[in-house]
Amino acid sequence: MKVKDIIQKNLVFYARYFKLVGLAILISVAVIVGSLVIGDSVRSSLINRVNERLGDTQTVVFAHQSFLNNDFCEDSIFGSSARGILLTNGFISVNGSLLPVMVWGVNDMEISNGSAKVNEALYQELNFQPGNAIVLRLPAQGLVPSGSLFVTENYTTSLRLELSTIVNAEHGGNISLKNEQTLPLNIFVSREELAETMGVHGKINLILSDLNVTSADIEKKWNYSISGLSISQHHNFKEITSDRVFLQKEVLANIQHNNSSINRIYSYLANSIDLNKSSIPYSFVSAVDQYQNEKLKRDEVILSDYTAKRLNANVGDQVNISFYISQDFKTLQSDSVLLRVKKIVPLSELRSDSTLSADFPGISDVDRCTEWDSDLPINMDLITPEDEHYWEMYNSTPKAILPYEAIANKWGNDYGYATAIRVYDSAANLKSLTPDMFGVQTFHPRESGIYAAKNGVDFAGLFMSLGFFIIISAMLLMIIPVSEMMIQRKSELQLLNALGYTPQKLKKMIWLESAPVVLVSSIMGVIAGVIYTAVIMWLLGTYWKGATHTEGFSVYPHWITLIAGLLTGILISLFILRRVIAKNINEKTRKIKAHTQKLKRKKGLVIIVSSLTVLIALYNLIIATSLALFSVVGLLLMITFALLGDYIICSKGKTSTHQFNDEKMIFRTLLANRKQALLSYFSLAFGVFIVFSVGLNRQDFSNSSKLENATGGYTLWCESSIPVYHNINTISGREKLNLQDLQDETQILQCLKYSADEASCLNLNKVSTPSVLGVDLKSLLSGPMQVQNNIYDLKGDDLHNQLKVENNKVIPALVDATVLQWSLGKTLGDTIYYTGSDGQEYPVLLAGTLPNTIFQGYILVDQSLFSKVWETTKGSELFLLNTEPDHLQEVKTLVSQALHEYGVRVTTTNDRLKQFNTVTDTYLTIFLTLGGIGLLLGIFGFIIVIRKNLSIRQKEIELYSTLGFLGFKIKDILYRENRIVPLYAIATGLFSALIGIGTNFKNVQASVWITAIFFAFLFVLLTILFVKRIVKKEIEKGLMDKG
Repeated sequence: MKVKDIIQKNLVFYARYFKLVGLAILISVAVIVGSLVIGDSVRSSLINRVNERLGDTQTVVFAHQSFLNNDFCEDSIFGSSARGILLTNGFISVNGSLLPVMVWGVNDMEISNGSAKVNEALYQELNFQPGNAIVLRLPAQGLVPSGSLFVTENYTTSLRLELSTIVNAEHGGNISLKNEQTLPLNIFVSREELAETMGVHGKINLILSDLNVTSADIEKKWNYSISGLSISQHHNFKEITSDRVFLQKEVLANIQHNNSSINRIYSYLANSIDLNKSSIPYSFVSAVDQYQNEKLKRDEVILSDYTAKRLNANVGDQVNISFYISQDFKTLQSDSVLLRVKKIVPLSELRSDSTLSADFPGISDVDRCTEWDSDLPINMDLITPEDEHYWEMYNSTPKAILPYEAIANKWGNDYGYATAIRVYDSAANLKSLTPDMFGVQTFHPRESGIYAAKNGVDFAGLFMSLGFFIIISAMLLMIIPVSEMMIQRKSELQLLNALGYTPQKLKKMIWLESAPVVLVSSIMGVIAGVIYTAVIMWLLGTYWKGATHTEGFSVYPHWITLIAGLLTGILISLFILRRVIAKNINEKTRKIKAHTQKLKRKKGLVIIVSSLTVLIALYNLIIATSLALFSVVGLLLMITFALLGDYIICSKGKTSTHQFNDEKMIFRTLLANRKQALLSYFSLAFGVFIVFSVGLNRQDFSNSSKLENATGGYTLWCESSIPVYHNINTISGREKLNLQDLQDETQILQCLKYSADEASCLNLNKVSTPSVLGVDLKSLLSGPMQVQNNIYDLKGDDLHNQLKVENNKVIPALVDATVLQWSLGKTLGDTIYYTGSDGQEYPVLLAGTLPNTIFQGYILVDQSLFSKVWETTKGSELFLLNTEPDHLQEVKTLVSQALHEYGVRVTTTNDRLKQFNTVTDTYLTIFLTLGGIGLLLGIFGFIIVIRKNLSIRQKEIELYSTLGFLGFKIKDILYRENRIVPLYAIATGLFSALIGIGTNFKNVQASVWITAIFFAFLFVLLTILFVKRIVKKEIEKGLMDKG
């Protein structure tokens, strides 16, 4: 007979073994291929999300903290399909909660005034129907920066809109510029209506183009009027002003450098002008380099004749001019200058120079002083009828002219150092002004978006790890039937060897028998892997959404991945089968040596280990309460149970002439196979312990005192849709914000925020530039939160001071260790580059790491350095409060109500940490589920081992029958014998796992407990049923063979 014929007949004859081998290969290949395809599918879904949120956009032009004229988007460099958009934050009140939204002012979606369209994600959150009315709250920004002094008290405004239709993803409903997989909450409104409501008529701040436009292209087409500068022609000078009132410092310096003869003008509101006992309250004054071609010295002032008359002032007198200056978060301080009267000029002369004073919204455009709408603390009781009369006649005509050099550093701020500049050259030279001086940035989001999607969380490796127990169990399941088959074929192999078949040829023959099984099973495994992927992707968008925080994942099986998975499965299977076949053929008969162990020594060892376990458990429960120690206790407990089981087997199975019964027979058999019993115990018990102790291990977020290292001692985390510009730590700031009822000892940490990409574990994309927070690091790090590692090897105040030092424009920063390693993929000492408000690149040095904190997702820089990079970012969109636990809910309600118009959302810092931990918890749940399935396969393999042993013991079973044991008695003895080890392993593994998770058991959700209990019950039930079934089958087979 040919070898080919032998192989074919053996495949048929030993089909029951090859079926099990095929099943094991199918499962292992399915998990391997499935894991790889899951990685491809998540990656492809993220790439699709990039295309979904960007559409055809190739180039983005964004005006940071500024605006562009809306006709700029119609320039030929952008092509005919460019979109000019007015983009802002906003919020909507829904069922008592405030929902932050992105507001897109567009003119290409056929949206009429009073109407709005929303994307599907926002529609689901709103739960409204088309035709329902919504109130959209917006920043009342205006063109004048809200962080400056001369703005109105109202920082918010609103639009009442009727919901018209839903914009789906295919039509750009999910548009977003952030590299995040979560769906944005978008609302689309009329651009003109939005601009009118915000007080920025004719302005946009975002241009999207489907052409690849470079910064150089933008610079060639750009001119100063696009960013709101204008030049007005006067008799002997040209005056340059901005529609945002203030001229940026870089713009001012550039104009000064490129024009030989200039005059800087700064219009300001003085608190008072005083001379002796005479005083004029709240007067507009202007600072200039020169007046009527006459330069003012630093200590000189020019008064109008009106002012001189009211003060009884003469040339040479010294007048005191007081005013407010602003520090961080509009913390006002009174300051003043003492100036000598240089000359007195007619008020009519000042009035005729109409541009000496700037137009400040809420002040310059009202009829009476008492109607001023200003954010400044103006005491209206000080305003006299004389002041009202002056305002009625002369409005904001300055009452005094100050020297610019005397006040530039006092009045100057991050928004500008002048309100106008006059050029006396024949032509004003503004050619060297560039867009970046006005905060205009050009970038290409698609390239960075695709990179972020492709290099994000490695779901292939993740699910390969999570499915580890399934793969291992499947591999063992593959080995066991082959080993059993080899035992059954012992006589056949000996015969073939006697007929001249060499061991090498026998190995090859059996290996070739396995090859078609491997090939067919692997192909079926690939199909099963795709189905497995579909199930997992569905679960990731539903029950396991905590790992992804989004939905809409699809299966994308790339053929290269399928082939790679198929080949990997085939090669691993053939390798394992070849090793098992070779081992069985080469195996020689080994004599089993009997080892006699002293029971006293075993008993002593059990007592010592169990006592040590109890002592460590009590110490940890009462004193240390360490999670690591709980895990050690669990492992020690499992070892203790193993030693106890070994002692029981040796004790009950020892040779004795005094008694002989069923129990003695069972334990004598277990003692004879003691090594196999211990190995079986450890493999099953350890698997149960790992799966359940990891799967049930949930962190506690209820005890704030244990989380202070992560929270910094702060209890409330507050985020607002509209920046808060006032200092909440001051009495005046709290009065402005209606927070007077906050307890004096309440500590508040206000943070400045530069919004970029979410870098926490909630984002699946690879993050290159995470969002940045400007924080008072000394205040933050003076509490419980401490730096783990830093490149300076400094501590305490030395480190705090170092983190405030800018070295060659390099900004030191702190970052969570988890963000550094996983989200950024960087190490300490690496650098990230950011574009500042002035358009320049600033390197940010990752100088230190924090533990897993509430700041996960951000990098932290000191507030003083933050303001150097992003000068125009002044409002706080994020702040933290430290309150007494007893007043937590009270303060939370107070802040939510007082700052309702800012769209503030208040959560506890514990809840924020818990939100991050949902990702970890979900992965643990996945591990528990997949590990449970793997253990089920392990139990199935364990049952096959029992069947193999019973098959080998057929002569022993026949002997029992010969000695007079009835069939049911033999079944009972063997059933009890074979169920002891697996049930003991499951029980002790579960008990050790429960001890191992310690006090964290109370943090496990009911759904997780149900899953765990289900698997535990299933393990026990299947073990009992399978053992009973196998024993019954093998006994009947043995007795039948005998008969």
